[in-house]
Amino acid sequence: MKVELNIGDIVVDLVTGEAGILVSRYLLAGETATDPLALWAWDIYWIGKNIERNSRLQPWTEYGLINVIKAGTFMQYKSN
Repeated sequence: MKVELNIGDIVVDLVTGEAGILVSRYLLAGETATDPLALWAWDIYWIGKNIERNSRLQPWTEYGLINVIKAGTFMQYKSN
């Protein structure tokens, strides 16, 4: 299963029922985007009644986010 992430995609945590929107992608570690050791991250804005206002924007590594989608813990809805 190939997972491609894009700004505007929605992810739903199937355990908590909370939804988040992918807001931005950024280089977390590495010299450049082409660096073989580059580590990418996503900011996700979460929506849900159990999320505190100051915890709505959360960073996720791209690797971790892809893994929870592949594992079936998160459901991804493409923005386009």
